[in-house]
Amino acid sequence: MTIKTINIILLIFCVNLSFAQQTFEKLISNPEDQIINDVVEDGEGNYLLVGRVHQIENNYSSGYLIKIDSLGNLMHNGLIQETDTSSCQFFNIHYYNNNIYVLGSKWINYPNISKLWYIKLNSTLEIVDEKLFNVPTGKWFSYMNSIIDSDNNLVLAGYTGRIDNQQEYHIDPAFYKISLNGDSISSNFMSEAQVHRLAFDIIENPDNTAYYAFVSRFDNSSVGDKVILNRNLDSINIQPIPLGIFDNYSPIYLTDSSILLCGNGSPYESELYALNVISINDQTELIDYNYFKINDNMRDHPAVYNGVSKNGDNIYIGGTSNFDYNNPFYSSMDSWFHLIKINPDITPIWEYWYGGDAYYQLYSILATSDGGCLMVGNRYDDETQNGERDVYIAKVNSDGLIVWTREIEVNNNPSAIYPNPGTNSLQVKTYQKEWLVTLFNLNGQMIIKQLVDSDNNTIDTQMLKPGMYFYRLTDLKNKTLDSGKWVKQ
Repeated sequence: MTIKTINIILLIFCVNLSFAQQTFEKLISNPEDQIINDVVEDGEGNYLLVGRVHQIENNYSSGYLIKIDSLGNLMHNGLIQETDTSSCQFFNIHYYNNNIYVLGSKWINYPNISKLWYIKLNSTLEIVDEKLFNVPTGKWFSYMNSIIDSDNNLVLAGYTGRIDNQQEYHIDPAFYKISLNGDSISSNFMSEAQVHRLAFDIIENPDNTAYYAFVSRFDNSSVGDKVILNRNLDSINIQPIPLGIFDNYSPIYLTDSSILLCGNGSPYESELYALNVISINDQTELIDYNYFKINDNMRDHPAVYNGVSKNGDNIYIGGTSNFDYNNPFYSSMDSWFHLIKINPDITPIWEYWYGGDAYYQLYSILATSDGGCLMVGNRYDDETQNGERDVYIAKVNSDGLIVWTREIEVNNNPSAIYPNPGTNSLQVKTYQKEWLVTLFNLNGQMIIKQLVDSDNNTIDTQMLKPGMYFYRLTDLKNKTLDSGKWVKQ
């Protein structure tokens, strides 16, 4: 597929939706830097997404929770943050028995004290339980992936950061088990002299007597391994991943005896800078192998959290094409979400790219109950943005087609900033007595901060230069109620 053909993908419009498959794409744009790490489908066909929002004005991060329906309509777009003195973020989300379980981390006193964060929500997104678990002093979670095991426990694999006495930065593997009721069961925080040792994923073995953790750089090399852990999360064996595949594995069971993985390739063993996809048996022996990339001159990278997903007979692989290894988050390059639907033997059914008009980075994919696939990640345009990424969500049908057009600056509150574009003043339509309106420039600097109400809702913008600005509407408790972009002509 040529680059020209790739750019045409976003212009496809199809009205014949087989099997009532819903498709859409959505861009959620705010003046803060946003990322979405994980996504799950609930029992009603809605999608729940978690990540973090970095507040530019206060320089801290909040847990981020989004809910959209099967048509892509925004149902909830909110932050969970106790105070403005501790940063936090969400890594994983699970839907089980009509409850929602979220795992994240919270910095109480950076960098010395951090906590593992457990939250239980009901179907209306109300917090019904919340726990904080100790992390060894001087360590903090930088990454985690988790499962609900056969004993109905949350089991996670991830890695923590720390700085040693020589001021050298280390990454250490970490494993933790929590009951669905929020009770700490067991943990294993590893520390080694080796600078970088990473754990990315975990699944149960076929007979549910142990766990398989998928790790990288355990033996002073870049290759990957499967670590066998007992039920207490102690390591009992280690086996090398075939073809040197490493990092971002996203393991799923194809059958009771075969596991599908996607990762980076190793020199002389597998394809560099491609989505390397393998299936292995219970003894970690190679069954099938294939790789996917945009072309020889561009680099592909697996999805940051979950790049392999299966629902019924539909199996999807996802990653980022034209990934910028030198500037992976705020690149000036154009890139794409890269999605492949495969057969169980890893032969492709179809392969498409989405984006190409800015820098896109894929974080997670989800094979959905209607046979399609949901992709979540970021879009960043360095010509109009400065260090603040937008959330990009794309839902395709089983043929890989998008049939909705992009919606920008979604709002779920009856409010408005107008006229937009405007000139020397702007009006604020409010639905409550008092709002605080803050205007930022493209560098994230606060330009105007003004209290408005239904009787006095005009803001003087004569002193502002023509261009694009971000606005944020908050209540008097500093809760964000609305945000978006405003242009002065």
